[in-house]
Amino acid sequence: MNLTNINSGALRNLIKLTDRKESLLAEIEKIEGQLASLISGKAIRTSGKRRGRPAKKGKVTKAPKAGRSAKRAPRGTLKKKIVAALKAAGEAGMKVTDLSKKIGVKNANVHVWFSSTGKKLPEIKRVGKGHFKLAEKKA
Repeated sequence: MNLTNINSGALRNLIKLTDRKESLLAEIEKIEGQLASLISGKAIRTSGKRRGRPAKKGKVTKAPKAGRSAKRAPRGTLKKKIVAALKAAGEAGMKVTDLSKKIGVKNANVHVWFSSTGKKLPEIKRVGKGHFKLAEKKA
């Protein structure tokens, strides 16, 4: 076969046949693998898809930043920090953004603390939107 004188139609036909040959060879390899596994007694998957839920990927943890440890703070640490900061702020109280900067905690964590733990404490009063103060205890 002289490849210099081949036309586009014959070339397309040649590509189709080559693709078909490759797919058939792949199918033959798959069948040979199934035969080999049946002969050896090992279980095989009949379909290419896996069944069931995919496995969870492990959570990648970041290395701790300089000066910080990777361990969690002891229980009640955030409460102590927030109450101390509100006590220092006095009657005016503090906004969550200022409070979070002062104690070194994310804004979202402080908001969540006030909406869950903070609302259970009668000495913490909400002054405005995102603004809290420590109420004086009545004797």
